[in-house]
Amino acid sequence: MDTRSRKDDRWTRRRTGRPGRFAAPVRLLALLAALSLVSSCGDTSSTATHEGDEETAPDRVVHPERTFYDYQLIETTDGVKEWVLDSDIMNKYKGRQDVDLVRVEMDFYQDGEYYSTLVADSGTAHTRTHDVHVWGDVVITTDDGRRLRTTDLRYTRKDGLIRNDVYNVFDRGEDVVTGIGLEATPDLDYLVIKHQVAGVVGDESADEVGDEPGATR
Repeated sequence: MDTRSRKDDRWTRRRTGRPGRFAAPVRLLALLAALSLVSSCGDTSSTATHEGDEETAPDRVVHPERTFYDYQLIETTDGVKEWVLDSDIMNKYKGRQDVDLVRVEMDFYQDGEYYSTLVADSGTAHTRTHDVHVWGDVVITTDDGRRLRTTDLRYTRKDGLIRNDVYNVFDRGEDVVTGIGLEATPDLDYLVIKHQVAGVVGDESADEVGDEPGATR
């Protein structure tokens, strides 16, 4: 029974001429009502704090401004093809100069002639510099069968080189070279593995563990 109903009941009982029996309960009810009010205020403050936390906790979801499927980017110099990049999905985000790529295939050319293909799970391409960064399962295969396998690779348009600071496996027939960090041309004619170089040449093996770079031309 709430306070209002008890008050009405009290006034009814006082008309019977026996107010003394109900004086103490009335004071007790007033005290309980005050305590209830304080408790209610405390709950409101606590709830407001939690609600405020909930409003600021979730991260803002950023959606692409534009999405293209079967996206293609072609780089030429004086009309001569240098490379062609194909991606299953391209996402362009507002305020960014690079685009996100899903599943990348990039063919490289020299003097207009094809010489190697790069494939990767994901990447980005800068729309101004035309630099490309790929990662995931990254493989470059040349037209004569040489192959580079790694997990992260950056192509710089300005000097035409590919680079990384991760583990690499380069194979050429029965010859295999592994190591950390790489600088190379996309045709793999010039290739330097920088650290912890180990190699297997035909039936022989040679390890060069350390910081001495290993190069192939």
